[in-house]
Amino acid sequence: MLEMIFPLAIGFLMTFISIPFLIKYLTTRGEVGVERTGKKAFGVDTSKKNGTPSMGGIVFIPSSIITTLIVMFFCKTVSAGIIFFIVSFLSFGLIGFIDDALKVFYHRDEGFRFIPKLIAQIISAALITAALIFSRIPDKLTFSFLKILPFYFVIQFIFYLVWFVGWSNAANFVDGIDGLLAGIAILIFAGYGFIGLKNGLDLLVIFDFSVVGSLIAYLFFNKPKAKIFMGDSGSMALGAGMAINAIFLQNPWSLVWFGLILVIDTLSVMIQISVYHFFHVRVFPVAPLQHSFQKIGWSEWKIDATFWGIQLIITLIGVFVWTR
Repeated sequence: MLEMIFPLAIGFLMTFISIPFLIKYLTTRGEVGVERTGKKAFGVDTSKKNGTPSMGGIVFIPSSIITTLIVMFFCKTVSAGIIFFIVSFLSFGLIGFIDDALKVFYHRDEGFRFIPKLIAQIISAALITAALIFSRIPDKLTFSFLKILPFYFVIQFIFYLVWFVGWSNAANFVDGIDGLLAGIAILIFAGYGFIGLKNGLDLLVIFDFSVVGSLIAYLFFNKPKAKIFMGDSGSMALGAGMAINAIFLQNPWSLVWFGLILVIDTLSVMIQISVYHFFHVRVFPVAPLQHSFQKIGWSEWKIDATFWGIQLIITLIGVFVWTR
């Protein structure tokens, strides 16, 4: 139980104390998020968000990692597996940081261009994947009947690449409404943390609740109307963290359930782009899906409450199923 309470408390305090300094620094410099131009993002007027600093992820990412290491030290929990969590969180967080920095400090609205960003994601995913394969981490992601093939490792490698890149981008799609991704991520990591607690997986419990504590503190500043945005540095790291978490819990496909909102959001973007490209018809008013509700007049609080409520139900069912 201490493996849950300590990281929750330490992660919360570290982030809660640190965030105001980042807000003050960015505000003092006059640096703001992508909404600084007052343009209509996703068909919705975002001018009221002008002047809001971004890059909140650069606080709760290191806070989560440092908290995990501190609690592991005092609880004498030794596990080389922590390296995968650190590398996943930091590598994808770094890619997001570059994207944020180009927007915030160099005022490039498009940030990290699509192709270079995708290449960076693939390289990061490849490094994590290679480490997982060579460390002989039990593989339950790919289909067992394919293991008879002589080139199975190639299939395995490609699948892991898609897994990490896919989930990091899925989390990024959900971001955009104040507090939305933070609240959903809190519930997902908490759910996996409880599964780890039930199965005696101390490392996973410590890491998950370090993230939960850090995100709860961050949410105080990110709830509508946000004082700071997460940025790609935070969203992409959270997606990669979910992906590596599911692998280590040896319940990888459970992430399709726990991350169901992320899956639906990503599908809405893919469907919208595909149908519009071929038929010039919009299936949804706006994609990602949460912005459709925003466009028809829902407040950000109403969107948050609805999505958080759905995620809570998903998480409770998931914990019940995977702890039986």
